[in-house]
Amino acid sequence: MPVTFIRGDITKLKVDAIVNAANNQLRGGGGVDGAIHAAAGAEQLHAFCKTLGGCPTGEAKLSPGFNLPAKFIIHTVGPVWQGGAFHEKTLLTSCYLRSLELAQQNHCKTVAFPLISAGAYGYPYDDALQIAYDTCQRFLNETKADMDIYIVLYQRGRNYNANVRRRTDYSRFPGTDMFRQIAEYIRDNYHFDAEEAKQEKQAEEISVVESLTLHDINACMSCDEISFEPEEIEPPVKPKRFAKKAKKSASEDAVKKKISFSKAISEERTAPEPDNAKEAAMGRASAMESAPSAAGGKRSASSMLRHWLEEDYQPAAKLPKPGDFSVEETFTQRLLRFMKEKNMDSPEVYTEACIDRKHFSKILSNIHYQPNKNTAVRLALALKLSPEETDAFLNAAGFALSRSKITDLVISYCISHNQRTVWQVNGILEDYGLAAI
Repeated sequence: MPVTFIRGDITKLKVDAIVNAANNQLRGGGGVDGAIHAAAGAEQLHAFCKTLGGCPTGEAKLSPGFNLPAKFIIHTVGPVWQGGAFHEKTLLTSCYLRSLELAQQNHCKTVAFPLISAGAYGYPYDDALQIAYDTCQRFLNETKADMDIYIVLYQRGRNYNANVRRRTDYSRFPGTDMFRQIAEYIRDNYHFDAEEAKQEKQAEEISVVESLTLHDINACMSCDEISFEPEEIEPPVKPKRFAKKAKKSASEDAVKKKISFSKAISEERTAPEPDNAKEAAMGRASAMESAPSAAGGKRSASSMLRHWLEEDYQPAAKLPKPGDFSVEETFTQRLLRFMKEKNMDSPEVYTEACIDRKHFSKILSNIHYQPNKNTAVRLALALKLSPEETDAFLNAAGFALSRSKITDLVISYCISHNQRTVWQVNGILEDYGLAAI
């Protein structure tokens, strides 16, 4: 399962286990440690922690969750930042690994971490974030554990003022060099003309549709063909309404006369029945030959139809069959081929792509699966595809990285500069005020 970054309060998460950034004595403190003790019940949690006998730096201990929504609390002690020369990275990596091992031993399917040592212990924030993600991802790849891991970033209020040690050169925005490089890449590759032409075409289509109505079209068609003088137009005469009254006022003799007259006409128009089928056929043939057409001397409709069927009919052109087209690989087929070429298995791919396991299984089980663009881009990043391979991969799903969209250009820049981690790409997009994939 993927490693997911979320913002919120770790004490309110309904997961199997939450990780507490504790001190060596496991007696509670400030920050995340104090919040977890308060939410779980400080007295009962502190009493249980006394039985654990403390915890060395880089190790982890397990306790019940007590009043928390989580079933377990995993207490781990992170290193204090002292410049990086005292094995801080090794100890911080060990915190995540030992915590995940404890969670796996206790059959936990969902685990939530705070950003260990990045608070009062002063570990540089961006480095702590990178270590947390890399360690959790490596654990999932190596153990193939069916586990959801959340790294919870505390959402501070506007008036929050933390007394922590941190690097003075850290900024949540991209560095100056990267910002300049991406800006130059966008400027060199953005198709301003294509975007403006697209907008002008859309505006033109809207104006044409709004300006033409059915009345205008009829007027345009009729004005050149019909000419008349106003004096020639006469108002229509209203028809007289007398049908029902005339029928009521008619006498019985007139009605009988009318009925007998209709019968006489119908008898005259009714042909005598032939004695046998042969005479009937001859009668019909002679009638068709001798009967004048309504158009005056032209062939009857039935003879024209027969002539068209027998002489004038030309067979239609041969329609193409599906086999006549050269069909390339589908998106799923191309995904499986790239997985084989890159020597990556399913857990590694959906973990790298931050995609749910069930969703990924659905993709693999349907050879004609049609993903959305974000899913296709995430999988391309997870497979570490080259720019050319990425274009072919997205094209199989009916998408492309457009040169007329800033978001697509930033993604193209990240791929061409070998920045393939989904959360890194999303971080750059968010820093530029763009929607994450």
